Amino acid sequence: MKNTCFVVLAMLCAAADPGAALAMQETGDPLAILERASAEYSGLTGFCADFRQTLTSPLLNQVTRSRGRMCQQQPDRFSMRFTDPEGDLVVADGEWLWVYFPSGDAGQVIRSPLTSGGRGGFDFHREFLSDPGTRYAPAYLRSEELDGAPTHVIRLVPRQPSAYREARVWIDEGTWFIRRTEIEEENGNLREVRLAGFEPNPQLGSEVFHFTPPRGVQVITR
Repeated sequence: MKNTCFVVLAMLCAAADPGAALAMQETGDPLAILERASAEYSGLTGFCADFRQTLTSPLLNQVTRSRGRMCQQQPDRFSMRFTDPEGDLVVADGEWLWVYFPSGDAGQVIRSPLTSGGRGGFDFHREFLSDPGTRYAPAYLRSEELDGAPTHVIRLVPRQPSAYREARVWIDEGTWFIRRTEIEEENGNLREVRLAGFEPNPQLGSEVFHFTPPRGVQVITR
């Protein structure tokens, strides 16, 4: 409770005094930075951004790269549509999370009810900024310039059993958006995602978050 009060007071003071905001950043308090980023993200109706993903698998001695466009609309719409490999997608339509990767298996699509919380592994703004002080043990690593913009680099270790050992996030000092993530998965894989071309509060049609499985594709519910 004491730590939470400190963060809230620090954010209120920062909002009233730009100098205090700069001081908060310079202290390298990881929880204060995460809470500020969480507040900024929660204030959006949604966003879109271009993503580039790199998956490194030491066991397979393999590196896989992909890219596309990611969009989010509060509170429960999300999409990742890949341009490379073209046609791969992840869509949350408010009821279901659909995962369809025809580049690997064009014959099946997997869907999971959103009530099971399945979206978090894809929506990393939600994954890393939702109640970060309770869910993670954060540590400030360094300040780093990324694509010409200063960022805070924070290490996150899950306090509860998770699909990954730890994560690192790069938070933009100016916008407070996550610009990059690195996730060390339990199987040893390293997944890196970089975001660029942010579009906050875009006007999005319902088709962005709609998916109908192609004819003949098997739908597997999990």
